[in-house]
Amino acid sequence: MLVVLTDGGSDRGVSVLPRKIAVAYTKAWKESPHKPKTDIFAVGDDANVDLLTLLARNDGVMEHVLSTEPVDYKLDAFLSKMSRSPVTGLTLRMEPPQTAQMIYPLDESVFSRSLATWVGTYEKPAKDAAFTAAGRRDGAAFEVKTTVALPDVAEEHTQLPRLWAQARVHALLEQIAADGETRASVDEIIRLSRKYKFVTPYTSFLAVPRSLLRPRVIRPGDPVLRVRADDAIDSVIALFPFGLTKPLRHLPDEDTQGSEGGRMWETRFLAPPEMKDGTYSVRLILRDTSGNTYREEKTFVIASTPPTVKVQLPNKQLHRGEAVTIRATASQSTRTLLARLSGAGFESTPVTLRWNSAAGANTGVLEVPADTPIGHYALSVTAEDVAHNMGSEEVQVDVIP
Repeated sequence: MLVVLTDGGSDRGVSVLPRKIAVAYTKAWKESPHKPKTDIFAVGDDANVDLLTLLARNDGVMEHVLSTEPVDYKLDAFLSKMSRSPVTGLTLRMEPPQTAQMIYPLDESVFSRSLATWVGTYEKPAKDAAFTAAGRRDGAAFEVKTTVALPDVAEEHTQLPRLWAQARVHALLEQIAADGETRASVDEIIRLSRKYKFVTPYTSFLAVPRSLLRPRVIRPGDPVLRVRADDAIDSVIALFPFGLTKPLRHLPDEDTQGSEGGRMWETRFLAPPEMKDGTYSVRLILRDTSGNTYREEKTFVIASTPPTVKVQLPNKQLHRGEAVTIRATASQSTRTLLARLSGAGFESTPVTLRWNSAAGANTGVLEVPADTPIGHYALSVTAEDVAHNMGSEEVQVDVIP
């Protein structure tokens, strides 16, 4: 038995496509005289689920726990399956073959004495459609056969078309992960997800148009998070990386109309002061008016470090009435730079410094008023970043006639 607890991140060797790693492992697994049961416990929001799912198909099982989920339930489920082997090579055939197309399993792994479920499509009803389920259980091959009459319309199972569309998209995404994108596969994923209203890596805009999460950069303790969601969304819950779960409140006065519009949602929260500066993910659980649930992941940046400023002056002696060009460099996160001259009860009007690519610095022109008293002054440049942190540097100068 091989048990792996991992996020599936690859930091050496082949890491372009999950299929390349999985194919190499499966080949070695089949050639091994022992063929260890490969059980994988995937951990983290960024776990490489595509790769780990393929690895676990070597007679194993996989469970995936997210950072905001209680680990006990998933761990108990994983441990209970470790001593059991799933049914392998499980397939469903239908006769005549042309009766049904694109049949997909709804279960990643199936165990003895449990239910196996498939979903597929058919165009013409068949009075005597023969189904054969086959596979290997505890090393022995088996077959189960049955005959079913297909109805014209299964009105009591209205959820089946959406289930099939999700299974079809899942199969297409696996194909993309293995062999790369094709225009046909991407177009089909987008078409099905739009028709049946579910989120995919290619259509996440269905849940949160334009990924409008505000603010993206916050200081520890900053209390407001805003999301603009689709008009059909009637509930939004935010799962923060530090264990906090907060429902968002709808702000009807800030809703906008049209194709670029949406409903505005807001919550107040406290980012713990001990959170280090960096990029964090917040998971959004959205529910629409039909009861469908979508999951989105957005990022925000914790920024508590004040920006640094370096001032460059051509001369530290300034003449009254002179126009002085000030150059300054600042941290990349800086949003505004203001320069002012102050001292002896005098303070000049602030001057905005802007990026000058030719000078390779932020520049601005400060005019020393002609009536400025002669004496010592402090020329300060203050930087404010996108999280409203403030940083500044002062340079002592003399004002002369």
